Amino acid sequence: MSDGNTNDSGSDSKVDYNTKHVYFYLPKVPTEDGEVDDNIDLGAMLRLGGYCDLEQQAQNVPSDQQHYYPQKHIESQGAGSENIFKKSAGSSDQSSHGILMACDGHFLLKAAEKMFVETGDHHLQVNGDYEHETTGSVNVQSGETMSLKSGTNKTLTLNAGDKTGNMELLANNKTETVQGNRTTTTSGDNSDTTSGNDSKITWGFTKKINGGVNWTAFIEGQLVTATWGVQAYGGTLIKFYPLSEVVIAGMRFQATGMNVARVQLQYGYAALSAQQRIANLQDDITRIEAVEMKTGQVAVGATVDDIRAETVGLRAAQGEADAQMKDIVVFV
Repeated sequence: MSDGNTNDSGSDSKVDYNTKHVYFYLPKVPTEDGEVDDNIDLGAMLRLGGYCDLEQQAQNVPSDQQHYYPQKHIESQGAGSENIFKKSAGSSDQSSHGILMACDGHFLLKAAEKMFVETGDHHLQVNGDYEHETTGSVNVQSGETMSLKSGTNKTLTLNAGDKTGNMELLANNKTETVQGNRTTTTSGDNSDTTSGNDSKITWGFTKKINGGVNWTAFIEGQLVTATWGVQAYGGTLIKFYPLSEVVIAGMRFQATGMNVARVQLQYGYAALSAQQRIANLQDDITRIEAVEMKTGQVAVGATVDDIRAETVGLRAAQGEADAQMKDIVVFV
């Protein structure tokens, strides 16, 4: 107990009213000498007002400081500093009054109705597991920045009723940074609406599999640039271009099993040139047929010696020659 004038109620409990503090202290005596540095340890303590002599003595033994004060208070005042005990009651070691409660066992606090706690800065350090259970709703508000952080390589989980509840996120701007992989699984419908521009950059391979019908609408236009591309359609591909289609290619190969085309309107120099080339091709075919006829005549002339050598055979086939001659007349 503190020294000085005391009021004795006839019991062993004495309170000194001439000091700036009142405290109740229960020591824990070690079972063996030398177990702690000062052969006395904290059992339980309640101090009201300014710091007391026990706290000042604990300054000489760093391990005792850990028993009296939270680690955050020691760090905020500076390890080894006298402010650890001088400002344990408040910012002033002369006029501040505080409350210190410490024990080496359980700290149990229960209020059957309500508990109100109001403080300035608040720090809660749990050296073991921390669990918060509420049968009603939970409302956490912050006038400044709010941060949720798990340990290194540990998981941070947000669970809405074991996937039976809804989750809403309301924000002005949203930034996500994922160092590893990202997986999103949606069992129902997925809807994304963007009022501004949408920019997506992928430096790897992009794979998209659609088990149903894919419908894409471009209200204003579409621009696609690529070094190369492959499109394969196992079924039917239907394209509608109400206004025009412009194709610019350095080299183009096309293989078509069946081509059915109906052109409603063609205009321009390129279209006329194509039609004129078709006419030229048809004229070339006619000329090729005539060349084949002339070539046949030359071949007959070239084999005159053979015909003379087989005159008898030719006479024997005179009737056939006449019949063939009729065929030739009909062909011409």
